Amino acid sequence: MSGQLDSIEVPEWKVKGKPAKLFFKPSLNFHQQERILALSDKDKKGEAIIEALIQRALDEDGNRMFRSTDRTELMRHVDPDVISRVVGAMSGEDIDSEEIEKN
Repeated sequence: MSGQLDSIEVPEWKVKGKPAKLFFKPSLNFHQQERILALSDKDKKGEAIIEALIQRALDEDGNRMFRSTDRTELMRHVDPDVISRVVGAMSGEDIDSEEIEKN
C-alpha cells in the first residue's frame, strides 16, 4: 500500500512556529477500518474519530505521528473541533465534533 501521500495543514498545531502538516494515505486498509468501525459500532464515536486520527496521521516520511498510547491525551487535551476537521479532511467528510465531546 505504498503510494503518494495527501496532506493537510493544521494551523492550531505549531511545529517550530509553523502550522503542523499531517500526511495521510488517501484510503484505509482493512485493519485500520476494522479498528475504527469496532469503536463506532460500540457507540463510541468520539473514540472512533480519535482512532481514525491515530491510524491515519503520518509524518512526511510516512511514519505514524500518533500511537494508541496518545488516545487519552488527544481526547482530553486537544480541541475536538480541530480533530474533527482534520479527520474529516482526511476522509473527505464533515465530522460532528459533538461526537468527540460526548464520548
